[in-house]
Amino acid sequence: MSNYDEKSISSQVKENKYADTLVTQGAFGGVTYRTYGIRFYGLGVICVLNIVSSINWLSVAPVPDHANAFFNNIGLTTINWFTNAFLLIYIVAGPLSSYVFYRYSIKTGLLVGCGLQMIGSWLRYFSSFVSDSTGRIALALLGQIFCGFGQPFILNASTPYASLWFSPKERSTASMAGGLANTVGMAIADLIVPSMVPDKDSLQLNFLIIACITTGFSIPAIFIPRRPKSPPSFSASTHSERRQPLFKTLRKLVTNWNFLIIFMAFGVLCGLATTVTSMLPQIVQPYGVSYDDAGYIGVAFIVAGILGAVGTGIFIDRTKLHKWVLRMYVPIVGFLYLALLMVVKQDNYIVIIVICAILGFFMFSLLPVALELSIECTYPISETISSSSLWMCSQILGLIFLVALNALRDDNGDPPGNMRHGLILATCVSMPMMLLSTLYNSPNRRMDAEKEEEVIVN
Repeated sequence: MSNYDEKSISSQVKENKYADTLVTQGAFGGVTYRTYGIRFYGLGVICVLNIVSSINWLSVAPVPDHANAFFNNIGLTTINWFTNAFLLIYIVAGPLSSYVFYRYSIKTGLLVGCGLQMIGSWLRYFSSFVSDSTGRIALALLGQIFCGFGQPFILNASTPYASLWFSPKERSTASMAGGLANTVGMAIADLIVPSMVPDKDSLQLNFLIIACITTGFSIPAIFIPRRPKSPPSFSASTHSERRQPLFKTLRKLVTNWNFLIIFMAFGVLCGLATTVTSMLPQIVQPYGVSYDDAGYIGVAFIVAGILGAVGTGIFIDRTKLHKWVLRMYVPIVGFLYLALLMVVKQDNYIVIIVICAILGFFMFSLLPVALELSIECTYPISETISSSSLWMCSQILGLIFLVALNALRDDNGDPPGNMRHGLILATCVSMPMMLLSTLYNSPNRRMDAEKEEEVIVN
């Protein structure tokens, strides 16, 4: 039946000092539904690792000119591949991380991700000792590739971890936390990297600090428990029974119309958010905005997004109005990309910050909604597969958008190097998502199954 120990309530309380709250007592296999205080430790570690992963990803993106000089003027297109590499690698590493979670455990996947990122961050630092320009960029990019392979094992962990450890009333907020921490890391990178790299010679110290941070914050992952002694919900208690052959699962996903809607909407909007955040310095610099000021715009975008995502996560946990939020917020995001296109001008810094902050608020508010709906419309398919598929789509599309925006840079325009055509592209791909989101109409299958179980028990 289940991997969980089937013991009495009293014996479990005696054996496990981390037992926190009795959620409900179910009849399924004699399992008692419980949450444990230790769940917050694991979630906290996942959040910190996501922050560190984002800093590794954007280790040079906020200071492209200094990085270009450090690597002997190799060109901004090559420097952008420090960012692009993470997204390209996801095509392979994303499904691999899902398989490791599915076949082994979340903890195993996290340890693999931590190991890869530690190796990559130190290789990137050691590249600064290579005098040959070709060898230096090659070793640095190799380190970035290792970090990129590690990222999916960390980024994809939050949703299955929330389903495994958290009750239905707190699941949306918990699953949102990991993805949101990834954006917090982006904000931190936008702030600290320009401060640590005032010139090209400082990039070596930047790589060293990031390598030390990566190593130090990877150690707590060793102490995350593999699974709770008792599941927190009916869906968690049936996790093992819901396992199906991987190809059969994937076939069900690609034939699920409602999942494909969430898949595409999340991929496009999250991919655009990744692109705009990582290329923001290059978008606003032609209009006289410094790297430091561009960092503040990125922070406003992400901090407002954090507030929106936290508020929305709590709201949908309590009201379950996922579809209402989806249909309201997606059109707003589309119009905000249009507004961003209109306001990126000379001497318009304050307006740009305001529009980016509002865009971040609504964009990241969709994060917990989409992740939860991807699970609800595909239940009983494993959360490991459905939510990871969304992240993979966003990373692939993010790569496409990054390459496209770089190609659409107008070096001969007014002002030179402006990315107005790229912002037009962002508007054109975001606006149709408002029509697509109105077509989503799936029942919340996991919630319905848990309600039925609750009725049977009571």
